[in-house]
Amino acid sequence: MDDQEPTKAMDQEEIIIEKEWKRIERLLSMKHHLAYGMAVIEADKLFREVLGIVSFGETMHEAIQNVAGQLSNLKGVLESRKVYEDIVEVPGFTIDRKTAEHATAIYLQAILDLMGRDFEAKGWWQRFINEWVYFGESHPQLLRGLLVGVLIFLVGVWFLADTAPGQWLVDLAVGFTHFVLSWVWWLILLLAIILGVVAVSWIFFERRKR
Repeated sequence: MDDQEPTKAMDQEEIIIEKEWKRIERLLSMKHHLAYGMAVIEADKLFREVLGIVSFGETMHEAIQNVAGQLSNLKGVLESRKVYEDIVEVPGFTIDRKTAEHATAIYLQAILDLMGRDFEAKGWWQRFINEWVYFGESHPQLLRGLLVGVLIFLVGVWFLADTAPGQWLVDLAVGFTHFVLSWVWWLILLLAIILGVVAVSWIFFERRKR
C-alpha cells in the first residue's frame, strides 16, 4: 500500500472527526442520561474508525494493544471502553454527565494521539474548507450535479454571448431582474410605511392612556 494512503485517509478522517465531535458536544450539553450515553457511543465509534486506519487486530483489545505506545492514557482508554460496553450491553445502564465528559475527553485525546496531532482551534477559512470537503464526501452526486450545472451555465453563456439569441436572453434576464427588484423595493417601502403608521399610532394611544 502507498505510504501516502494512510496520511490521506487520516486527513479525511480529521475533517469527519471535527464535524462529528460537534454533535458529541451537543449531546453532552443536553440534560438527559440517554444523551450522555449516546455521546460516549459516538466517541467510541470515531475512536474505532481512527484505530482501524493505524492499527490491526482480530479484536479491539488487540488493536489497542498494538498502538499502546502511541496512547498517552492507555488505562483511561480501556476504562472508557468499559463504560461504552456497559452502555451497549447492560440493560438499563446509565451514566451521568461527568462520567460522559470524562470518557469522551479520553477518547478525543486518544484519537489525537493516534493521529499524531495536537488539538488546534481552526480559523473560519479552514472550517469553511473542511465543511466543503465534508459536504463533497458526504454528497458526491449532489456536488457533481452542482458542478455540472455551473459548467453548463458558463459554457452556455460563453456560446451565446456574441449571438442575437444570447443577447436577447441576457436582456430578458436583466429586465426580469429589474422588474423583481423594483417590486421588492416598493414592497419594502410599503412595509416601512405601514410599520411607521403602526408605531406612531401605538405611541399616540399610549400617551392618551396616561
